[in-house]
Amino acid sequence: MAFTLLFIYDYFPHLPLGETIPKGVPIALFLGFFFFSLIFKKYRDTDDKKVLQWQIYSTTYILLLIGILTLLGGQSSSGIAFDSRFLWVILLFSLFEIYSQWKKVKASEA
Repeated sequence: MAFTLLFIYDYFPHLPLGETIPKGVPIALFLGFFFFSLIFKKYRDTDDKKVLQWQIYSTTYILLLIGILTLLGGQSSSGIAFDSRFLWVILLFSLFEIYSQWKKVKASEA
């Protein structure tokens, strides 16, 4: 939820929703969840297949969110858009990680 709100704030900074919720709240939520996951090591009891599914889901969700917000007429104020080289570099790293995880899953199933 916090991640989606951050994207909405980025693409539509002048929405009335931005005046209702202070901009620091979604950022604090996102950072809080991030540090919480680091502390409690979510993947400790999770098998490799579930990690792979989560990586695919989160990458797809972010790309769909960027696409939908762009189609709705938004423009990223921070440069997170399909015409950004930074996005494509990060996407390549993500796809490499997904491929590595997929190989790991296939090796454990064999």
